[in-house]
Amino acid sequence: MTAGQFLIALAVGTAALALWSYVRWPGAAPASIKGAVLRMVIALLLLQIGLGALRVGVEAAPSLAVLVVIGAVVPVLTYAFLASIWFMKACADQLR
Repeated sequence: MTAGQFLIALAVGTAALALWSYVRWPGAAPASIKGAVLRMVIALLLLQIGLGALRVGVEAAPSLAVLVVIGAVVPVLTYAFLASIWFMKACADQLR
């Protein structure tokens, strides 16, 4: 598996987790557009923190890079996709 294939699989997998979470817990979605925007800002901040954790973790112990990806990147990327779904839902609700 090449690095590109791994990144595509990681993105598709985390997007599927986010979609499952959205369907599984529909009440967790924000009720207003302000709440959706707030969650998008939180997701962007978490993406920056996750990137820093990935860099530090891989530099500190390259042999544990898989654990760093699973422990830091997957949850952050899943939340970012979930926040995106919530934001799109809030925008669609505003159009109605």
